[in-house]
Amino acid sequence: MKNVTKTIIFVLISTAMGFAETPKQIGAWSVYPANGNLTSNHVVLLQSTSEEQYKDAHGNPVQAKLDVICTKGKLFAIALEPNVAIAKSAMSFDGPVTTTRIAFSADGKSNQSENWAVLDGGRTLSPHSEILEGKLMRRWTARISGTQKMAYQLDGKAAESQAQPSFATGKLSEALASVGCSY
Repeated sequence: MKNVTKTIIFVLISTAMGFAETPKQIGAWSVYPANGNLTSNHVVLLQSTSEEQYKDAHGNPVQAKLDVICTKGKLFAIALEPNVAIAKSAMSFDGPVTTTRIAFSADGKSNQSENWAVLDGGRTLSPHSEILEGKLMRRWTARISGTQKMAYQLDGKAAESQAQPSFATGKLSEALASVGCSY
């Protein structure tokens, strides 16, 4: 049920971004309030785009995105929108949700790989825990807030065809505070 809720929120945020004015910039983070109002009672998307641009199958430039979503002043979700869709061969269907392995590095130091939930047909990934999802989201927000640059690498053929996208992640704490979002 949580994944259905997250998917609905992602669709709402995407729709809001389509109608939103120019976002407020705090460091590398773009701040998109769902209704144009930066109060803590509404949904807010904080987004950092990859420093590198890639070409899709049609030759159009695309960037990976790292999203932090807040609702009613609280952290709701973290999502990674890779610049390529995750291939089915890189997904695991063994658990209650579909997952894929992602290896992260922060400030040039490699971390272990983790399983992230695959959402939106492989176009969105999110940290997943069957029991302590909120705690995992807060831990990831603290990780991201404590770095200046984060990169990731996917498993499978997508990793072979694309470089390792990286994101400027500094000032996330300031961006969260500016919209009244706590974690």
